[in-house]
Formats: sequence, C-alpha cells, structure tokens
Amino acid sequence: MHFETIATGSGVPLVFLHGILGTWEDWIPVCKFLPDRHCIGVDLPGHGQSPFTENFNEELVEVADRFHLIGYSMGGRLAMGFAEKYPEKVASLTVISAHFGLPETERSARLKIDEEWAKMLQEKPLEEFLNKWYQQPLFRSLNREQMVAKRGNQKPDDLARVFVHYSLGRQPIFEPKGTVIIGEWDTKYSDLYKKHRPIILAEAGHAVHLEQPQKVAEIITSHCK
Repeated sequence: MHFETIATGSGVPLVFLHGILGTWEDWIPVCKFLPDRHCIGVDLPGHGQSPFTENFNEELVEVADRFHLIGYSMGGRLAMGFAEKYPEKVASLTVISAHFGLPETERSARLKIDEEWAKMLQEKPLEEFLNKWYQQPLFRSLNREQMVAKRGNQKPDDLARVFVHYSLGRQPIFEPKGTVIIGEWDTKYSDLYKKHRPIILAEAGHAVHLEQPQKVAEIITSHCK
C-alpha cells in the first residue's frame, strides 16, 4: 500500500484516508493548516499508486505504531472498520461524510448499483464514467470539470474491483464513534447522522475536506491531541 508523508511535524501521526476515486493528495489542502503535525496520506486499494488488495486492514497496520485516523466517505467507512478491528492502533477516529452501514434488507440492492458502476468502468472511457459519477446530486457543490480532470489518472480495472469488494452493500453496520463531520448542504448524510450529533460545517457539501479544508483542520487540531 502506498502512502506519503504530507507534513513532518510532531506528536502522534495523523493518517488520512481519501474517498473513492481520490488519492492521498486530496488531503494536502487540509494538511497545509496542520504544519506542526505529522500527517500521512494513504492511497486506498486500487487508487493512485496502491494496487488493489482485499487486505486493507492488515496493510494499514504497518503505516505507524499508533495514529489518529481520519477518513472521508469510503475512507471513512474503512476507518470505522479498521478502528473496530484494531482499536489499540487508533488514538482517535474522525469520520467525514461516511455511511456507517445499511440494514441487511438494503445491501443487495446497493451492491447491484455498485456492480453497475464497476461494469461502466470496464466498458466505457474513464472520462465518460467520471462525468456521470460527478453529475450525482451528492457532488453538486463541486466543480465537475475540475474533478474529472483531477481523477483522470486512475486505473479503471482496479477501481472496478474496488466498487464491488468495498461496496457499502458488503459492509456491516458500524457504531459511529469519535468525531463526525458533515457539510450543511449534504442533507443525505446530515439526516443519516442526526441522532449522533455530528459537527456540521457551513457552506460545504459532501466533500467537506475539499470545500472547507481550514475548518476541517481546525476540528482535527482540537479533537486529535
């Protein structure tokens, strides 16, 4: 698994997990506001420079002895799963815009949706797939053209495997723990977490860390001692 040191500060490391289609570089804007902290960005399986693997948890263990874990969207789901399996490794958990799990009755339908995305990745040009992905209402607050250009170096075959293996339709329900951050325009996730008292950031949608990096860094500073 590929990871990069984004900032070489002190204290317990901060380990950042991006969302689907992203890379470790997505966290550079946040880490610019954390210059005194040791920040490590991870390329998730099948993304960036990391090959696809089904053994994400076992590989993340090797990044540092103990660390604060921050995950966005799919990275947040993986962070919750890792924290359940290796609680002794996680100094704190911060989850940004991440689903904590579906009831069993809804999982097969979600898996079918993700299988369709995987099929599109294998059959259509990557640019066509990315345009359709970022047309979803979840990403309406992002600049679609910029996001499509930013994601153009990903590996479609690896991503197709990611969509199926790491589908929300295969995930158990996790108990949301630690700090939860949601954008005020992301009504889907603010409704999902309304019983869990999330931190809601103004003027942000689903990709809070891209839209409000300084505010996300301030929360991390206060919650990750």
